[in-house]
Amino acid sequence: SRVYGDINTGNAWHELQSKAPEGVTILPAILASDATHVTNFSGDGKVHPVYASNGHIQSAIRNQPSRRAFILVGFIPVCKFGKTEFPNKTKDEKMPGRLQASLFHQCMSIITETLKDAGKKPIRMPDTKGDLRWFLIFLVLYLADKEEQNLIACLGKNSCITC
Repeated sequence: SRVYGDINTGNAWHELQSKAPEGVTILPAILASDATHVTNFSGDGKVHPVYASNGHIQSAIRNQPSRRAFILVGFIPVCKFGKTEFPNKTKDEKMPGRLQASLFHQCMSIITETLKDAGKKPIRMPDTKGDLRWFLIFLVLYLADKEEQNLIACLGKNSCITC
């Protein structure tokens, strides 16, 4: 029987690696974000800091904040669009959420632009020993709380992501 733990123990990893060109290693990318309060005295400003990590790092190490396995790759603003006027009450209630979701997805598209290319064409980078190797990078995991999972999935705040 097989024991699953880190990303490289899963079937998807082995399937991707078997389809990769000779001499190319699959490099799983992990993204994470969580809305963070950034102002104390001038309102309730928030941003979504977006972090990235390497799936080759063991989860026991990656999950320890003191090991600094995640790096900050960008900030996505959280706008309330509260002062925006809409033509009717229905739009007034729904449009701010839709605009925030659109803003989140547009910003995430910009942040992941180079990642999209790295999954199509191998790139040369140093490995953990400093030797240059060819890698295909794929986004395999996005860590987020329920509110952000709903935002990513284009669902309302109180929606169930499994239903």
